[in-house]
Amino acid sequence: MDTPPVIKELKLSQYFRELSADSLYPSAGSSAGVTAAHAAALFAMTCRVNLRRIKEEKGSQQQKDSLNPQNYWEETLLRAETLMERALALAQEDGFAIKAFFEGTPLAAKKFTDIPLEIARCAGEIISLIKHSLPQSYPPVKADMECARWLAEGSKKAALMVAQYNIPYLKEEEKQYYVNQIEELSAPPIPSHP
Repeated sequence: MDTPPVIKELKLSQYFRELSADSLYPSAGSSAGVTAAHAAALFAMTCRVNLRRIKEEKGSQQQKDSLNPQNYWEETLLRAETLMERALALAQEDGFAIKAFFEGTPLAAKKFTDIPLEIARCAGEIISLIKHSLPQSYPPVKADMECARWLAEGSKKAALMVAQYNIPYLKEEEKQYYVNQIEELSAPPIPSHP
């Protein structure tokens, strides 16, 4: 297997050409990672719109009554951008893990099962951040937030499916641990009470 292309350096059309090519990478795991990054990027856009809106309304009664929304959206934007970068890095790591597996590198099967689980965790963080932010958002970008949430939901489900398909490649004594991880990440979140 050739060295995987660097996803962050590809134009969108190039990425899709690479994805549709007769190769092992990019494939399902990297697609889940890129989709999580897409979700985080779309959510980051909504954070920026909320910040711009706050700056435009500086001094209004609504802003005086709320609890420092500018800080909230600045921190949330930073977290969204961090998650976007993390998802892209995981999409890239997926390619290196696949390459290592097909080259017979020890522990590669474990690595190419760990990465989709990390993508699922990253997507889960994006989902949680969006759900928390949605009620506080400027209404015209709520549809964008919901779209980002559904992209992250799809990413999480896809990543868990990839991990599930990779279990047969693991050592027998490792399999149950990964089955448990998939089940834990698949479970609905426990509601938090204020």
